[in-house]
Amino acid sequence: MGHLTFATLTRLSGALLMTWLAGCSEYQASTPGVSAAGQASERVGTPPSVAAQLAAAPRAVETRMRPVAAAVAMSATPKVGQVVSGTYRWMADWPETHSVHQWEAASGPTRIRVVARAREMMPSAGLRGVRLRYCVKPVMGTGAARLTGHKTCSGWTTVEGAGAAGVAG
Repeated sequence: MGHLTFATLTRLSGALLMTWLAGCSEYQASTPGVSAAGQASERVGTPPSVAAQLAAAPRAVETRMRPVAAAVAMSATPKVGQVVSGTYRWMADWPETHSVHQWEAASGPTRIRVVARAREMMPSAGLRGVRLRYCVKPVMGTGAARLTGHKTCSGWTTVEGAGAAGVAG
């Protein structure tokens, strides 16, 4: 019994490792009429045992392969009249396509509104003293192969006045 358990655990850990290593770089989106087992067996170098496990839990594999926007931040402290950019680290094997960028402002503890929908923005005088954050929802692929990650945001930062740099310019 002990040998059987060890062999099963060894196969399972090997299959999980192969799924993790091959999954992102060889991802194929689910398409109608094609089973997960069929997709998994088409992957180059995928052993039949891995194909069977992928067929059993295709949703879990797709979830793990979603793109991630990490280290989301602003390029500088936002100041009235000065352009500030959103920055983040793209974490996926496929290239980024049409990620969703937005800037959110909070003038109170519960009122959050979207004030811009681009990677860069220039705070207006109306945002002086308001808390601001940059958010991104990573997207890769298009059409049936489109896969989105979860929205991730920077920390809140208060918009400053133009200051000496804005006056001297």
